[in-house]
Amino acid sequence: MAFTSPELVRTHLSNVRLGETAIADLPVVLNGTETVQLPHTGLVAGSVVVTSRRATAPTQESKSLAAAWVGLSYAHLVPETVVVAKDSSLGTLYFENIDFIVDYAGGRIKRIPGGSITSGQTVVIWYEYYHVYVLGDDYTVNEATGQLTRRSTGAIADGQTVRLDYIVALGTVSDDVIERAIAETAETVLSLIDPSYQDQPADGIVIGATHWAVAAVCRMRAGATLADNAITAGAARTAAQTWLGLSTEYDRTGRDHLSRFAAPVPTLQPPRRN
Repeated sequence: MAFTSPELVRTHLSNVRLGETAIADLPVVLNGTETVQLPHTGLVAGSVVVTSRRATAPTQESKSLAAAWVGLSYAHLVPETVVVAKDSSLGTLYFENIDFIVDYAGGRIKRIPGGSITSGQTVVIWYEYYHVYVLGDDYTVNEATGQLTRRSTGAIADGQTVRLDYIVALGTVSDDVIERAIAETAETVLSLIDPSYQDQPADGIVIGATHWAVAAVCRMRAGATLADNAITAGAARTAAQTWLGLSTEYDRTGRDHLSRFAAPVPTLQPPRRN
């Protein structure tokens, strides 16, 4: 018997804000139109980017570099493929993070003052870029559940490996976790309260059960966060500590509410004298 509901539990979790973490270059194989479960749920809306490396030769462009960013023709550049030279002969090469810097995601480049590239100098740039697939045309994604599906009519080939970038909201909780927490909590609540309240639980029991379910969710999320290798150790520890702190507080308030409806404890009678 459940003494609370997913809607009530989610109300308490709706304002949890633990920050975000970025996942980059995650390889995923898409077979047919089978749905693929990603390692994370609760993805930030609009953050999913699906790409693949398709160029047969590096792209070549000439750009005049200055202190401001200069845009290239393509974004989502492949790391470590950018080559910058004085001219197309490659006689004089320039060095990344010494003479220039690159914004790989945005497809931008600029010179570093004090490097070998003078302000306004025209250089020749070679690079490779990822092809970006189109949401809806090439694939669909359920950001809440972290599920990705290839579309048979799109540009992603059957069995192709694609690369994913996305952002995970560390404070999100799936419906499955909430339902498991409610089920686990129900047995404990049932063993605590007086049997007379079991069929028609008072408001205080519903509140207490809800708080205990929230506490169980927080414990589950703390463990899952610490086990997530895709999140940096520092971010995982911080998020897990927050989850555990919430769990402790909700466990206490849940017990305060439920204790008022606990079954009476039998008292020992003194022995009778004959």
